Amino acid sequence: MTRYVFSTAMALLVTFALFWTMQALITVGYKLLDGGEQLSVEFVRLRRDTTPQATKRPPPKREKPKQAPPPPQIRASRSNLDPGEGVAQIAPDIDASAGVEAAIAGGGSDRGAVPLVQPEPEYPIALEQRGITGWVTVEFWVTKTGSVRDPVIIAARPKRVFNQAALKGVRRWKYNPKIVNGEPIETKERFTLEFRP
Repeated sequence: MTRYVFSTAMALLVTFALFWTMQALITVGYKLLDGGEQLSVEFVRLRRDTTPQATKRPPPKREKPKQAPPPPQIRASRSNLDPGEGVAQIAPDIDASAGVEAAIAGGGSDRGAVPLVQPEPEYPIALEQRGITGWVTVEFWVTKTGSVRDPVIIAARPKRVFNQAALKGVRRWKYNPKIVNGEPIETKERFTLEFRP
């Protein structure tokens, strides 16, 4: 019972102290001054009307050239060839027995695989920051459609460091396939990629 009375007394004392503190905080210890005359600053910009003055400038003097420039000298190449003969010498003879399709397709003109798109492989950021350089030799097949198939690492220095970046980069390459007798064929190609910052 004594404990209950003591705790109630303490609670009342703390509550009174809190209310007294709040009252002290909101009580103003000074009086507000009368407004009286208020100072006001006005910024007024006076715009003066001015009339623009027209300036007269003399027109530029145009002088006629004293003598007209000479016409350009055109040198015609003189040839004793008949125009028909000149065309006949330039145009190759096409064998009619080979067929028109063979003539259009290249008619037996062979060529190797020609790279069309070869984006550089991505340099691994961690290796680039550490300044590690190297090279990778990749062997792969160029298909009849010009895409890259089955890339394989042949040699690399340092070993197994740039292999994944090289393979990923080579798979994105595009080629014009090798042509033999007017037909595209698959070919094996080899390429060395260098990794330098």
